[in-house]
This record gives sequence, C-alpha cells and structure tokens, in this order.
Amino acid sequence: MKLSAYVIFVLMFCFSNINFASDNAKQKGTLIIKFNGLNSDKGNVIIAVCNSAENYKDNLSPFIGKTVKIENNSATIEFDNLPFGEYAVKAFHDEDANNDLNTNFLGIPVENYGFSNNARGMFGPPSWNDAKFKLSDENKMIEIEIK
Repeated sequence: MKLSAYVIFVLMFCFSNINFASDNAKQKGTLIIKFNGLNSDKGNVIIAVCNSAENYKDNLSPFIGKTVKIENNSATIEFDNLPFGEYAVKAFHDEDANNDLNTNFLGIPVENYGFSNNARGMFGPPSWNDAKFKLSDENKMIEIEIK
C-alpha cells in the first residue's frame, strides 16, 4: 500500500515540529553579570538569580545563589547552562563579609545593593516585573549598578 505524498508531507511536518519543540525546551545560555559602582574592594558581592516571582520574593531560596570577589571596585560573574526563560537578579555589597544585608533599626539597608534592569523600589525592593529580563540568546550580558 502506497502512502500519498500529502500523508508523507504531513508526517514529516509533525515529526519535525516535535524535534523543534524539544530542541527549544533544551536551549540554554550563559548569563554574564557585571556589577558597577562598588565603593571598595572590601567584602564580596552576594548574588541571587531568581527564575520566578515566588523565589524572587523569598530571600532565602533563590534559583541560584553565589558570592563573587570584588576587584578594582567591580565584580563579574558568569552563569553557564541556564535554561532560556525569565530571570531577575538581586545583589548587595557585603562589605563586612558576614553574608547578611546589614540594615538600620528601621530595616533600611546600610550596605549598597542593586537589581537587574537597575530597578529600584519605593519602599522596599522593586517588583519582579520591574527587575525581570528574558534570557533567550546563547550569551547575554547585563550590568547592575550597586548603590
């Protein structure tokens, strides 16, 4: 029994779409983050990379948490093999290297901090929507001002 050219074309199209969809689901990229505006080389930059609004709000459970050394009042870090998607980054200059964002008696940070898109909040951190960005390329570089 012969299959018509139409049936063969439809089958080829279906199988090619399945492969294309699975390739897109597996796509990953490298995120490079450069932190500018650091006041000194003392301490470290503490970084939280978040991949959802939920873990962005939760300060204890980021998608990825890292610490990076400061050199010449600047710091850079690279995250390899991140699945394509939406992310937001929050970071602070941990000058005393105590792994905690120091605040005054009102809860206002006394150590400098920054967010992706250089977003700033009025009375607290900026929203997920203000800080999020899309990773959809093999390599993406962002810069964050720490102030």
